[in-house]
Amino acid sequence: MERGEVPRPSELPETRWEWHARFPELGQFLGGWFSQDMPDEFTDHEAAVRDYAVSTDRTLVARVVGEIRELLALGLDEADHAVAVAELGMELEPPGDHSPGSWLSAVADELSGFRPKHV
Repeated sequence: MERGEVPRPSELPETRWEWHARFPELGQFLGGWFSQDMPDEFTDHEAAVRDYAVSTDRTLVARVVGEIRELLALGLDEADHAVAVAELGMELEPPGDHSPGSWLSAVADELSGFRPKHV
């Protein structure tokens, strides 16, 4: 990894850089919409996800969905999911009824089914 190589798909990223190299759009999403400022900007996690969906190019939304599904396919336990979202920039806990992994799965499902009204 010292030469700037992206980790192989079967390897679990170990450093913040490796997490962002492997999941760049997911890092933008989590770090941009779920920082400590989120409660000042949005009423809840769902509102932040909706804002992301309507304000972001559809191809980037599709990339985030793909990166979430790739992360979930690694078969991590919930402790590792918590590390992943933290390394990718999420500074808040998922909503109270979700673990990090279940919340990511719900977000991927929501973004997959989102259809902008102006299309």
